[in-house]
Amino acid sequence: MSFWESPALITGLVIAGLLALAEALRGVSAVRRTAVPACILAGILGLVLGPDVADVLPVDRSILESVVYHGLAIVFIAVALQSPPKSTAGLGASVKAFSFAIPVMITLQTAVGLAAVLALGLLAGEAMHPGFGLMLPLGFEQGPGQALSLGAAWEAGGMESGAQIGLIVATLGFVWSIVIGLPLVLWGRRQGLLSPLTTNVDDEAEAPARSAAGGLDALTRQVAVIGVCYAITWAICFGLSSALSGAPDIANTIWGFHFIVGAGVAMGARGLLVRLGDANPLHDPSLGRVSGVAVDWMTCSALVAVQLAVLEANWVPLVVVTTVGGLVTLGASLWLCSRAFPDAPFEHAVVWFGMSTGTLPMGLALLRVIDPDLRSPAALSAVLGSAGAIAGAVPILLFLIPGTVAAWPDGHPEAGWIALAAAAGYGLVMLGLWWKLAGLRLERPGTLWLDAEE
Repeated sequence: MSFWESPALITGLVIAGLLALAEALRGVSAVRRTAVPACILAGILGLVLGPDVADVLPVDRSILESVVYHGLAIVFIAVALQSPPKSTAGLGASVKAFSFAIPVMITLQTAVGLAAVLALGLLAGEAMHPGFGLMLPLGFEQGPGQALSLGAAWEAGGMESGAQIGLIVATLGFVWSIVIGLPLVLWGRRQGLLSPLTTNVDDEAEAPARSAAGGLDALTRQVAVIGVCYAITWAICFGLSSALSGAPDIANTIWGFHFIVGAGVAMGARGLLVRLGDANPLHDPSLGRVSGVAVDWMTCSALVAVQLAVLEANWVPLVVVTTVGGLVTLGASLWLCSRAFPDAPFEHAVVWFGMSTGTLPMGLALLRVIDPDLRSPAALSAVLGSAGAIAGAVPILLFLIPGTVAAWPDGHPEAGWIALAAAAGYGLVMLGLWWKLAGLRLERPGTLWLDAEE
């Protein structure tokens, strides 16, 4: 029948089957001991069985990318609709800290990527396209979609196989999230670094949502509110992009930040709905379930959608850039989070490392290993802090990176050194503002993790 010919239906059933298979495999003790989240295991299985390896799964990559795109906004909206943790008086400070953390990491990865490419160019005796290094913050922070689109645009400027290189960097970012992120989570658990907010259960918060006689099911109410918020988000993005139709680059950027708009809409909607009192349809545990489902589907879809490119021609710069970048990202996540977040610093380090190597869905997937219900303030801090981080990230993403690539080839390697100096200077300025305005502590620089009592 024609109803079964929809690629969206087939792709959805494949993802559902992968998630079910991964959950079943976690029943095997050897698999369970690896602590790999089921959604990540499902994505790995899909990547192996997908078009680029075994080619036995009938999946449509455009649909998978749509799941990731829309799922990200659903997570932001669902988390922003939840009430702040009652026992987290310092949530505002954590959100402010995250609004500095994200642009600091983007700037740091930009500087590391440029430095690696410039060093390789010196060793080779000829300048290397800066895009190899600048893909580090794009592939790690922004994900496969952004890396692919910008890499494709850079091909016209002389970067061969730019789109494929973007996808490779994003894929290696996912590898860092999984291979390093999971041991990081287990290490923190063994060291007793988990916050009481993560491990304690609030019985009142766990009370099941009640459905009124003849009314909508409790979970349907949460989905309906999220859907209305997303519809308003679409209307706002459509209106802004239409008003800026004369500047298509800026208009497209607005659609790229739809999840930030959605979080803002959800925060406003929550304020209105809370005033309804008994008629308030929001229920935090149910919203947590919706965000959990979205993270599972989004994480699996993102991994399955990644296109594995041949590394043969460019494996040296790609391995060097992503290895150095991954190590620096890990060290910075631990060093800064232990000094910047008053509540649940380790949970913040986990979600920040995941975000900085595999985008927000991967960060939330790692966080759910130790915080299944997203009880700690880390998830909400990441969502709300992302909105505040836009202003700090704009100079790097919209000016420094495009300007450096535009100078290829005549302006290089000089333009690369200038960009490296600019990134280093801007990073120091952002750290200074973080220290001055958002409570970053800089004591004991030789200690990777600063305990709270220190």
